[in-house]
Amino acid sequence: MELQTTITPENLKVLMTLFYERTMEDEALGPFFINELGEDITGEEWVEHIDLLVEFWMAKLLNHETYKGNLFGAHTRVPNIKRESFIIWQELFAIAADEIYVSEISELFKEKGRVFSEQFISFLKI
Repeated sequence: MELQTTITPENLKVLMTLFYERTMEDEALGPFFINELGEDITGEEWVEHIDLLVEFWMAKLLNHETYKGNLFGAHTRVPNIKRESFIIWQELFAIAADEIYVSEISELFKEKGRVFSEQFISFLKI
């Protein structure tokens, strides 16, 4: 796949799908997502989750008024989440972003991902 030079809903969906396929394979993160959304990334719950995240990233990076969810609320229900979980999340997210976007855009995703991870860690007091 050619590296993307713009952020669109379509390539965001590719990014989110690639990222979550990898998280499902990770022994530390996989159980969080599989327990919540199931093992089939093409299933209805996964599709809704990925679509929600496309809306989230469109709002956060391009100032679109697309995201109506509760960023922190959904994560407070996740049992046994640790600081290390967010470190792994950042690593897998960075790898996926580098595979989809040119470096300028990938770096933007990685920086925002770091900020959101720090906010989660602070909010969850972990």
